[in-house]
Amino acid sequence: MNVIADFFRYLRFTDGIATSDIIGWVLAAVAGIIAYKLIDNMQTSIERHNMISSIEDGFSSLFDSTIAISDEPHTDLTVSDVENKKVMVRSVMHDDSPWEIIYAKGKPGVLEYKVIRSQRYMHIRNNGMSNEWISTQALHELCLKCRRIEKLFKSGIMKRIDLSDMFRELVPLGASGRIEYISALYDVYDADCLGYIVMQAVVSCEKCRNNSEYINYFAHYYTTHPDIQRYFISGTRIRKIMDYFTVKKFIRIVERRSKLYKDA
Repeated sequence: MNVIADFFRYLRFTDGIATSDIIGWVLAAVAGIIAYKLIDNMQTSIERHNMISSIEDGFSSLFDSTIAISDEPHTDLTVSDVENKKVMVRSVMHDDSPWEIIYAKGKPGVLEYKVIRSQRYMHIRNNGMSNEWISTQALHELCLKCRRIEKLFKSGIMKRIDLSDMFRELVPLGASGRIEYISALYDVYDADCLGYIVMQAVVSCEKCRNNSEYINYFAHYYTTHPDIQRYFISGTRIRKIMDYFTVKKFIRIVERRSKLYKDA
C-alpha cells in the first residue's frame, strides 16, 4: 500500500509537467556528471604528468651535479682532488666495476669518508681501475626520490608505463654493488625501498615490452648475488597481499632474462 501511495503522490507532484521536461532534466544531470568527470580526469592527468616530470627533472639534475670525484687509484682524497677531479654523479654510476664497501682505517663499522668544502664524500671505489667518491648529498637525494616514487606508485598516481620509461634511472640502483652500499651506509630500510622500486620497474618493463639489454644485465647480477635478493622479494616495503603476484612474476622474469644474458 505504501508503494501505491507514493506512486500517487508522485503523479500529483508531476501533474502538469511534461514528460519531455523530466527527460530533459535527467539528460542534463547526466551530461553535467559526465562533463565533471572529464574535467576532473583532465586535471588529474595534468597533475600526474607534472609530478612525473618533476621527478624526471630531479633525476637529470642530480646526475648532472658535479658532486662526485673520479681519479687514478690512490688512498686519499685531497682539496686539490675536489677542485680538479670533480665529475658528474652519472660518471660514477657505471658498471665497469662495482661500488665497494670501504671501511675507515681504525674505525670498525664506519665507512670511509672525507669532509671537504662542506661536502661529505663517501669512498665507493678504490681498485686497479679507478678511485671514486660520491657526496652524501647525492646519495640522500637518490633515496629521497625513490621514496617519493614508491609513494606515488602505491597510491596509483604513477603507472607501470612511467616506471618502464624511467628504467635507466631506476634499475641500475639494484646492480653493481649500489644497493649493498646503501644498506651499509644507511640501513636495510632504505635499501628495501630501492629494491622495491627496482623490482616494480623490472616487472613494468616486461609488461610494457621494454626489452632493453640492461634488464638482462641486472637479471644476471641479481641471480649471481643471492645475498641481495631479500631486498627485492621480501623487503619491508613489499605488501604481502597486493605485491604477492608481482614478486612471483619478478622472480620468473629475472630467471629467464639471466639465461638470455649468459647465452648472448
